[in-house]
Amino acid sequence: MASKSFIDKLVEVCPDGIIGVDREGTVIIFNDAAGRLTKRNHQEVLGKLHITDVYQPPDVARQIKKLLYDQEHGGKDRIDEVEVEVVNTHGDKVPIRLSAALLVENGVEVGSVGFFHDLSARKKLEEELRRRSITDSLTGLYNRRHFHTILSHEVERAQRYRRPLTLAMLDLDSFKPFNDIYGHHEGDNILRLVSETMQACLRQLDHAFRLGGDEFAFVLVETDIDQGLLAVERFRNAFNRAWPSKMGYLGAKLNPATLSIGLAQIGDGEKPDKLTMRADLAMYEAKKDGGDRSVKARSEIKN
Repeated sequence: MASKSFIDKLVEVCPDGIIGVDREGTVIIFNDAAGRLTKRNHQEVLGKLHITDVYQPPDVARQIKKLLYDQEHGGKDRIDEVEVEVVNTHGDKVPIRLSAALLVENGVEVGSVGFFHDLSARKKLEEELRRRSITDSLTGLYNRRHFHTILSHEVERAQRYRRPLTLAMLDLDSFKPFNDIYGHHEGDNILRLVSETMQACLRQLDHAFRLGGDEFAFVLVETDIDQGLLAVERFRNAFNRAWPSKMGYLGAKLNPATLSIGLAQIGDGEKPDKLTMRADLAMYEAKKDGGDRSVKARSEIKN
């Protein structure tokens, strides 16, 4: 049988946090890795800290205790790889993967011990990969893929609660000559200017997207078409004002790029694809009328 000193050494060198508690939930085992995880030291923990102070929210500790008894998450008197959160002394929530077991002596439960594997790095990587999958790398706006996801969600919500929703489709006027004359690098700077202006004019509950090329979109939540028109006109005017200071170095060889915008408000029972088509057609009308303007969509699509 391993000596107590040998077991104590194993506990200390373990890269995962190890926290053991007595039957009342007071911490009696606490290794260095647990200290790094929770930003606590042994002196303030051992024999003083209750396990409910470690978890976020505190009642998670009681839920874990129930899992230890139900035998469905790892077997009798144990659980394996349950993902929960602990909280450190800075108030930060730390995601962990927990494995735990009841401690029994002579048939009597005397406490439990848990192994806390820090998932922060993995969660951060997962979030970064998720962000990249829904974000346009050039502008930092959401991409076309996420546009369809968000629009479907917001349309469904607007229909369910009978709330207004307006979609604005945007396209740059006379953008191609800038790429042809100054190159794609300067074209990219123009696209970034659109993005910067969109984000500066955006409310927290709205969504902005780059759909590809020089096409952009706004999903304006809780907004009817008249309110939407005011919002996109503020944006369009802000873009026109920003152009001289941000892109003036291109000189006067070409007129500034402008924006054509089409708006459509969700109709009763209308599907996202029809809403998008109506906003698109309104945007083409704006272009046909000379660009640098916003146009409301018709309620029905005309052939």
